[in-house]
Amino acid sequence: MTFKNSLNDHFKKFSASPFLFIGSGMSRRYLGAENWEELLKRFCGLIGENYTKIRSQANGDLMQIASILAQSYSDKWWDSDIKGDKEDSYADDLLKMDSPIKIEISDYLKTIHKNTREEYQSEIELLASSKIDGVITTNWDLFLESIFKEFSVFVGQEGLFSSRNHGIAEIYKIHGCSSEPNSLILTSQDYELFRKKNPYLSSKLLTIFIEHPIIFLGYSLTDPHILEILEEIVECFPENRMGALKENIIFVEWSADADEPVLTESIILKTLPVKLIRASSYIELFEVLSEVKRRIPAHIFRQIKDELYELVVTNDPKGKLYVKDADDLDSTEGQQDFVVGYGAISKIKKSEEIAKQGIVGVTREDIVRDVIFDSGGYQERSILFDAFPNLIKGSINIPIYKYLNGAGLIADDGGITTDELCDSIIHKIDHGVEKFRPSGYEERRSKNIPQVQQGIEELYNAVDFNLFLRMAVFVPPEKVNLDDLENILKKHADDDFSNGEKSQFIKIVCAYDLIKYSRKYMK
Repeated sequence: MTFKNSLNDHFKKFSASPFLFIGSGMSRRYLGAENWEELLKRFCGLIGENYTKIRSQANGDLMQIASILAQSYSDKWWDSDIKGDKEDSYADDLLKMDSPIKIEISDYLKTIHKNTREEYQSEIELLASSKIDGVITTNWDLFLESIFKEFSVFVGQEGLFSSRNHGIAEIYKIHGCSSEPNSLILTSQDYELFRKKNPYLSSKLLTIFIEHPIIFLGYSLTDPHILEILEEIVECFPENRMGALKENIIFVEWSADADEPVLTESIILKTLPVKLIRASSYIELFEVLSEVKRRIPAHIFRQIKDELYELVVTNDPKGKLYVKDADDLDSTEGQQDFVVGYGAISKIKKSEEIAKQGIVGVTREDIVRDVIFDSGGYQERSILFDAFPNLIKGSINIPIYKYLNGAGLIADDGGITTDELCDSIIHKIDHGVEKFRPSGYEERRSKNIPQVQQGIEELYNAVDFNLFLRMAVFVPPEKVNLDDLENILKKHADDDFSNGEKSQFIKIVCAYDLIKYSRKYMK
């Protein structure tokens, strides 16, 4: 039996799709990234430290090397040339002694995912098309977010516990992320805190390990950090399911000598059998993952679970009623196989009044998500004439141009037919992007950040996300790449914003809607 057939047959034993557990070997393979020691050497050199000296002081322990280096950065960074303007751009992240080195590492890693190695493009494309339920990773770079764009991201153990997650279409960055410098697990102190929370992390991951095949990529079979997590999970694993665990764990080991991938078995933790794949190329593995059959895309399924969760915990469907004619079902790709019934079928009336009542119940959050994902399936005229009169109150920021354009009310020259539109919409029609830009300090600050004048992607990669939220509206419309902005909005649409951050995010969505649909800014 061929490798692909064997692996396919193995996956058929599971009702759920695989999870990937990804380590630094994948970043080295696809991005040419340094390993941990090479990374420490790189940042030693930036401040003129002698790596050999620090290594001897730390007895060769990489975590202790990182701790000594963090102290050196704390002493030297503030007065060094490498700091540049980071004191301003990362002001909100300069909270601890080790923040400077974490900021430097994060700043370096923020764009490394854009430099994928040409010889592995086929593998990367196949990986991106894999039918998986989620990813767990100890990597700090943004490579995984860049290829699984529809997945929600949870950073660190705190992010995993403090946010609502559903175990599907999600990326768990358990060692932190370069998007949040202080989340990085880098020093011996960080690892000590991480270990203390290991039992809680393991219990959170336990359900995933019970239900899914877990494919480890980019790790060694002897990696102490992964073995530590696995040991905690094994200790939590139900005794009557231990036999199944050996079927769930699949380690992929790169081997230059493997002419073809081979599926065998190995032992970890001295007594735990696992599946082992040895391969020099991951093409066939990713081909199998991309061919896994699922009726609903993972990110759509996650959205459905989120809606159902909200309904169950609140007993309130938020007044939303989705009505679609049978003739339109074929046009709703990926959703026609899923129907949820709630309540007595005999009481469901097929009438225009019920449909209109559902539209009236649409919230601002629904409109914002629809503009970002184009997924609401709303009739534009119903939104304009039935929903907006009740929804738009006072100076509330809300996108309107997607619906004006979809309803055919915007002429080629940008003029708008205002007949029958409510006054609150008409009042917003004259607004340009300047309406969403705060004055005073933020305006002055925007003039001191050169990336504001360069473009959305440049700004996003240059500053932390909190500052991006405040500065994005100052990017000139002609410098806004709508595809880049759309990807950023999709990535952060499910973030757990504070009230101020949420307000800024909605302003950016409004500016995106204005530039994309109003025809005022056509190039």
